[in-house]
Amino acid sequence: MQPGVILDIILVVVLIGFLIRGWRAGLLGSLGGLVGLAAGGVGAFFAIPLVASWVPDAAWRGWAAVAAAVVVLAVGYTIGAFIGGAIGSVVRKTPLRGLERLLGAALNLVVTALVLVTAALGVGSLGIPLLAQAVGSSAVIGTIDRVTPVQVKSTLAQLRSTVVDGGAQRVIEAFGGTADVPAAPQLDTSTPALQTASASVVRISGTAESCSRSLTGSGFVFADDLVMTNAHVLAGVTNPVVEVPGAMPREGRIVYFDPVDDLAVIRVDDLGARSLPLAPNPAPGSNAVVAGYPFGGPYTAGGAQVIVVGPSLVADISGNNPTSRQVVTLSGTVQPGNSGGPLLTESGEVAGVIFARDANSAPVGYALAMDEVLPVVALAGSLQSAVPSGACLAD
Repeated sequence: MQPGVILDIILVVVLIGFLIRGWRAGLLGSLGGLVGLAAGGVGAFFAIPLVASWVPDAAWRGWAAVAAAVVVLAVGYTIGAFIGGAIGSVVRKTPLRGLERLLGAALNLVVTALVLVTAALGVGSLGIPLLAQAVGSSAVIGTIDRVTPVQVKSTLAQLRSTVVDGGAQRVIEAFGGTADVPAAPQLDTSTPALQTASASVVRISGTAESCSRSLTGSGFVFADDLVMTNAHVLAGVTNPVVEVPGAMPREGRIVYFDPVDDLAVIRVDDLGARSLPLAPNPAPGSNAVVAGYPFGGPYTAGGAQVIVVGPSLVADISGNNPTSRQVVTLSGTVQPGNSGGPLLTESGEVAGVIFARDANSAPVGYALAMDEVLPVVALAGSLQSAVPSGACLAD
């Protein structure tokens, strides 16, 4: 039986159980339990990656994450249900008992569904292939996820990243020339060209075994079965997980890793996603789009304006040995987790690879120019065998 089917069976049983529990406990009793459960869901969202980072054995890390989620959810629910039940016992002695039971069942079902998808987001972003595939193939989680507002998922992802620092990022000093930063343009990112391009922008997750750290980043398909991202997104990772929009997460292998130029390539056999067209370096003053998965959350595309394109001294991913590289400096929001995503033109072409944000100017980000990207693209046909991904940057 597939992991996703097993997970769906468990989730259906849980949802039915909480529906019955809501009917029996009534509205106020359910409200107390669900407030506790919701608090437990948020707690599990944060606790899962922390607990996973404490388990050095990869074989047990997934089970530890699941156990942590169950324990935190159970504790939250138990405390809340006790308090709510004490209050609800008074109302259940009145003629409103039937209505209160019905409302309790409905409330239990809705909130439990939201809590489950919150916990699933935490588990799925650990970069553990089996868990990611189980969550990604779950029909129950998929249905709940589709009706959950994007802003809710984005906020949860940002909160989680703030607590556990899981979104791969580089923060660097300004290269110069950013004293007068123009405001990022408000672009229409729902155009057909950009919507088509979004289908080839992927979310990447993985665990660096040497430091038990889970990382998330972005990437894009540039050739058949090949995904480009930043090297610092994959540092220390052995089995990255790639998520194409609308498809089940897939395990890939790292076939190119350059810690100096901060570029890496993942091969995912039979990926089935369209490769993005490539553009020349963007012109200063032109509009662009920062595309990716900030904080490991849902896909986001935001407007940007190119400030300057030119050579800059940039250190390697460990912060040493600065070398000259062609860099696009842009006005736009770049967050942890955007690393490795494409800088797109308004027509949906790749014009650079996002790799850092400025340490001092919040709306300033940086992308590797196409001069740095194209030599890697030229190697596409020879990128077959797995290569080492260096040491975890947390070491």
